[in-house]
Amino acid sequence: MIVLLGSQVTKQAGQYALALHTELKARAAGVAWAKGIGKRFIISGGYNWGVRYDDKQILQKPDFSFEAFTRARRMGKSEAEAIRDFMREHCGVPEDAMLLEEVSATTEENAQFLKIILERPAFSEAKGIAILTLIHHMERALPAFRAIMEVEPLLAEDLLAMQGPIWIDKICEYYESPKEGKQWDTNKIRELLTNRKSVGELLKV
Repeated sequence: MIVLLGSQVTKQAGQYALALHTELKARAAGVAWAKGIGKRFIISGGYNWGVRYDDKQILQKPDFSFEAFTRARRMGKSEAEAIRDFMREHCGVPEDAMLLEEVSATTEENAQFLKIILERPAFSEAKGIAILTLIHHMERALPAFRAIMEVEPLLAEDLLAMQGPIWIDKICEYYESPKEGKQWDTNKIRELLTNRKSVGELLKV
């Protein structure tokens, strides 16, 4: 079972789009589907427009008020739904392979609500849970998940690199600017991916 951690979505002229970091994760999940690495996905991400971000920026101070959540719900799609639609339309992943968790607003809540979902009888035989996100988020997400359940990391960069050198270039371009307040070593990322090694070697968790 692969758990894809949601993130920012935008609306332009009434149409939903994924922020670049969100699209990279969604495309990586599509690679996992195409390669047979995963055939079932839980996409985690609630209604966070106006709560965590707006169309212009990530909010410096999230608004976790009751009113903000009700407004976000009225705005339309959750992160999980927008990501699911992208994966269906651009990656060919069928809807029956994707379960949506549409309540969480933080990484910690991703983990907490996933734990609740996995306690249902339908998931009693699930063998192995992999958390899919980008390495700059994984460094924070993995400890949050491992505090309450057994999971393994699945790095979006590793999956995207399976599609060839052009994607390694795109990943390195993405990391030219700091992520999560940290400047990542793009030369090391390129070296690892070019040699078919995991960028997980850079994780400090």
